[in-house]
Amino acid sequence: MITVEAAGETDTAEIARVYVETWRTAYAGILSDAALTGMSERRSAEEWGWVIRQRRDVQPVIVARELDQVLGMVSVGLSRRRDRPSGGRFEPSTLALPVGEVFTLYVAPEAQERGIGRRLLAAGFEALAKRSCARVFLWVLRDNPSRFFYERMGGRAIAERTELLWGRSVPELAYGWDDCVAAGRRLAACSVR
Repeated sequence: MITVEAAGETDTAEIARVYVETWRTAYAGILSDAALTGMSERRSAEEWGWVIRQRRDVQPVIVARELDQVLGMVSVGLSRRRDRPSGGRFEPSTLALPVGEVFTLYVAPEAQERGIGRRLLAAGFEALAKRSCARVFLWVLRDNPSRFFYERMGGRAIAERTELLWGRSVPELAYGWDDCVAAGRRLAACSVR
């Protein structure tokens, strides 16, 4: 049985494994091989440990687990000012309104296509709704084929930008949801295989 719950400090090594494996799989051919092979699970575990210890109240990390193994993770919070998409209801001029952001969402390559990403996204939306966020967005690399997952989850492309990652300029798309609560409820109704 798969459970979705708040991450604890004992989850950091598993979160780091999922994070690094997913980056290497999803971004192969998009980011440089040197950058991807240079990623460190140990360093990533330290970073996620810090987030879980120091930012639990502002950036919750939620994991999907089967038995003792973490299969995926999501982290969310109030949107970062610099990351709000230009245009429409998500733009920086709406800073007085609480807008949520999905910072990360990763499912281990071997656990994909089982509904786990959908459940994690629903849990992230629920956490943002508790912070009174009516709207939510995220950024994803445009060339990452996993971006179509967000369209299947009801997100709509609302902006584009170019981001510098490891010395390479890469195009990104923002996906947005106007009703965080309704989207979360719809996604939570899915089954997990």
